Amino acid sequence: MRFVVMMVVGLTIWATTVAAVHAAPKQILESNGLTISTTGALQGVVEVSGIAQHPTFRKWQLDLQLAGDPAQTTFLTVSEQAQPTLGVLTMLDTTRFPNGQHRLRLRVVHSNLNYDEYFTTITIDNPNSPIAASPTTTGEGLQQSLLVPATPLGQGIPEGERRIEVDLSEQTLTAWQGDTVVMHTAVSTGRAEYPTVVGTWPIRVKLTSTRMIGPGYDTPDVPWTMYFFRGYAVHGAYWHNNFGTPVSHGCINMRPAEAELLFHWASVGTNVTVHE
Repeated sequence: MRFVVMMVVGLTIWATTVAAVHAAPKQILESNGLTISTTGALQGVVEVSGIAQHPTFRKWQLDLQLAGDPAQTTFLTVSEQAQPTLGVLTMLDTTRFPNGQHRLRLRVVHSNLNYDEYFTTITIDNPNSPIAASPTTTGEGLQQSLLVPATPLGQGIPEGERRIEVDLSEQTLTAWQGDTVVMHTAVSTGRAEYPTVVGTWPIRVKLTSTRMIGPGYDTPDVPWTMYFFRGYAVHGAYWHNNFGTPVSHGCINMRPAEAELLFHWASVGTNVTVHE
C-alpha cells in the first residue's frame, strides 16, 4: 500500500509517502524498503538490509517502533550516504528490546525535507528474555531501566516547589522537589550555531507528541514535549544517543523514558532555569 499525503501550512508545503513493505527475500527487493536476514520470529543479532535512495536524497534513518506505536520510537542508525542497491543497513541486536511484535521504519529524507517512510513488521522472541514489554520504557531507556524508577517521579518525597534546572556546561538536567533532587541526568542542548536560551521561564505548553519543523529538520512524533520559551522545549529524543553532548537546534533533548517521567511530574507553570 502506498499513498501520498500533502499538507499546506502557511507557505510551507510538505509531502509524506508511506509504504508497507513486509520482510521478503532480499533478491526480490528492487526499490526502497527493508528486508530481514531470517524469516519467522527473530532472536539474537539479525541483519537488516534495504534500499534507500531518491533523486534529491539527503539522508536515511532507521528506527524501531515498539509494539508498532509511533510514540515508542527508538533510534537505530542514520546515514547521509544513499543506498541505491540492496545492502546491510544495520545489525539489529534484538536482545535490547522486549519480546513481541514491533515495526521497523525506514525514512528516506529528500533535500527539500519531504520524506518517504517504509515499514516492516517484525516479531522478537528471545528465550528467557530479561526485558519485559513496557508501554512506558523505550529506546535508550530500556538500557537505562535500572536507573529509571518504576514509581512516578517524586513519589514519597515531601512536597515543595517543583523546578527544573539545566546546566549547559555540564549538559545535565536536575529536577527538584523542594530541596530534594528527584532526577539528575545527562541531556543534549543546542550546538554552537543554535544555542539554548539562558534564563528562567515557566512551562507554557505540554504535548505528549508533536511534529517539529525548523531549519534543516522535520521530525514527527517528538515525545513528551514541554515548551517553556518560544520554540524552545524539553522533550524526548529517539533519533540519537549522544546525551551529554550539545547536538540540538536549541531544545533540551532527553532519553524518552526519562522525558516521560519528567513530563508527568512537571505541570504547566513549573519553572525551567537554563544556565551556563
